[in-house]
Amino acid sequence: MTVTWRSAVSYALTVVVLSWLTGAAVDLAWTAASGSGLGGWVSLWVKDPWNAVFVVAATASLTLARGLLAALPRWRMVLVDGFVYLVMLLACSGLSSWAGGDDAPADTASMMAVYALFTLQLPTAWLLCAWRTAHLEVVLSRAGRNGTHSDHKNHGDDQRDATGR
Repeated sequence: MTVTWRSAVSYALTVVVLSWLTGAAVDLAWTAASGSGLGGWVSLWVKDPWNAVFVVAATASLTLARGLLAALPRWRMVLVDGFVYLVMLLACSGLSSWAGGDDAPADTASMMAVYALFTLQLPTAWLLCAWRTAHLEVVLSRAGRNGTHSDHKNHGDDQRDATGR
């Protein structure tokens, strides 16, 4: 059994966009509460083109993970998809800092992951994965529809008619 592509895209968009927006909103609230200007927030969340790269890459990765992997139990889908989301966050953060000339892009990526925890971006992604996995549309895979997989241990039973001949 697999997840339909339409369902996988909807799932990925919901998880990525809503979790990214949660991170941006929490950071905006912190910025406003601290009384500092919005310039740092705007440059981090709005003007940085790597945020768009992250949203596209994470959406594509989650879509492919749900569309290509077999339908797993919900808890395993949450683990796999949470890992895919985190890897995309680390990769995009690391590439962004490397492109900016940072000497330690892996450290910057790790700090961005911690920052995503504090802004509730990662916990929101995990919660959305857990919620949305219950709403995925699952269909039989091509192999199951063609009858190439059989649940019978004795394949000779498949050749008999209803009378047993």
